Amino acid sequence: MTPPPARPPADADGPPGAEGGRSPLRIATATLIGTTVEWYDFAIYGTAAALVFPKLFFPEMSPALGVLSSFATLAVGSLGRPLGALLFGHIGDRYGRKHALIGSLLLMGASTFLIGLLPGYAVAGALAPVLLLIIRVLQSLAVGGEWGGAVLYAVENAPPHRKALYGSFPQVGDGLGFFLATGVFTLASLPGHDALLAWTWRIPFLLSSVLVVTGLIIRSRLEEAPEIKEALREERESGGAAAKLPVLDVARGSWRTWLLATGAFLVTVGGFYVIVTFMSAYAVSQLGFTEAQTSAAGMFASVVVIVFTPLTALLGDRFGVRRVTLVGMAAHLVVAFPMFWLAGSHTLVGLWAGMGLGMLASTIAYATVGTMVTEWFPPRVRYTGLSLGYQIAGLIGGGAVPPLAQWLAGSSGASWTPVAVLFIVMALVSMGCVALHRRMAAPDSAASESTASDSAPSGSAPSGSAPSVADTAPQEIR
Repeated sequence: MTPPPARPPADADGPPGAEGGRSPLRIATATLIGTTVEWYDFAIYGTAAALVFPKLFFPEMSPALGVLSSFATLAVGSLGRPLGALLFGHIGDRYGRKHALIGSLLLMGASTFLIGLLPGYAVAGALAPVLLLIIRVLQSLAVGGEWGGAVLYAVENAPPHRKALYGSFPQVGDGLGFFLATGVFTLASLPGHDALLAWTWRIPFLLSSVLVVTGLIIRSRLEEAPEIKEALREERESGGAAAKLPVLDVARGSWRTWLLATGAFLVTVGGFYVIVTFMSAYAVSQLGFTEAQTSAAGMFASVVVIVFTPLTALLGDRFGVRRVTLVGMAAHLVVAFPMFWLAGSHTLVGLWAGMGLGMLASTIAYATVGTMVTEWFPPRVRYTGLSLGYQIAGLIGGGAVPPLAQWLAGSSGASWTPVAVLFIVMALVSMGCVALHRRMAAPDSAASESTASDSAPSGSAPSGSAPSVADTAPQEIR
């Protein structure tokens, strides 16, 4: 009896539907679980900064100043985000996405676990907030390299007609991470405020080690996209300055694109911190909600992210990522005041509705903005360019916006109106940057199309060209 033929090994360089390192399930899981871990770790810090750290690490200050000082660790610590983009962007562009994604996950997991072991001000005195800040910088370094790499890996390995959907997997991970973080914090708050301050706040940080191990196992089996393997080979052979330092290539040839990418990301990052970090602190300090009630509202907001991110991404594949992203950015203008009106009703339903409404606008823009900006940079510097743009926006939106919002609310008699105006301004900046990039890219696109039509037969694409988001989505995104 003739034995059946041996099953061929999985082809890592095969189509996205192939088995192995580039199967759709593995791509989805690897990019989703990585950002789930990263944003679980990052979100529990943001929640603790609003609910626990003011009293634990800054007890000598007034309540308002303690919250401001706690938020300041977000601002100062976020200085590490662009440094992380440079570090992991360099690794990702020079040596491959896989190495950078594993490194960022390890650093984030170790940093978060250490925060769970920190002594408070009552034990270590002034050293406690200093240690908190140092570890926070390391945590921000990891975030600086995570999101851009996850989006890139998903988009670069996606089928041409599903780039927005694949590119949304990391954003779903954001929602899952935030859901887990707020869920664990809700449970940690159940024993009461005194127990939360005494010891239960440490549980969410220590539990991150379980997620990190899971993420590392999955990411260790990743394979690079053929496009990236070819780009890495060409860069190694060329041996030029740009190949050694991708950031130089961004600075020399793509600095305008980088600035516009930074602005495009501003409202999705800064708006998130207004909705989650500021509104959480405002709900507890001014509206009279408990920490557990506020955490539960945050969990509802994270469900909005999980449900609507893939739905929005499918619309991006159908109608064009630029169009859908702009709709999401414009939605921030509509919800800025209503979300605070609802929260100000002093009812749980109102708080849930307010945070959920704001998060819906953020989700519509966030689901597709990464896929859109990915196509703005060439493959050889894509990790560095995308990550730098996103993380500079994170430095502004995640670092400066929470303390600025707290200051604006305090200086106006605990009023949220200036914060809503800030929310609107960020949306207008992001919309303007997307529009400017379209105008800047239009002459290049026209010239490229003209060259292609002169050199290729009618109805065919230039030889060797790979379909991009702009090629496979409707004409409006160009």
